[in-house]
Amino acid sequence: MLELTAGGELTVEEALDQAVDAVVVCGLLALVEARTAAASDQSTAAELCLTAVLHLALAVTLASAGLD
Repeated sequence: MLELTAGGELTVEEALDQAVDAVVVCGLLALVEARTAAASDQSTAAELCLTAVLHLALAVTLASAGLD
């Protein structure tokens, strides 16, 4: 993040916004995989749901990061 913001390509806020977007997409992809896995393997589906929760919690943490 320092490289992106130091060069002026992105502001810190823009970099955080992009990080939030990326982590939310990862969480959603994990949920899609969980849905697919649920038909054949419930334990794998549960693990993927937990992975999605971790991604979404990280997204919330990043989105609420105060830069003041």
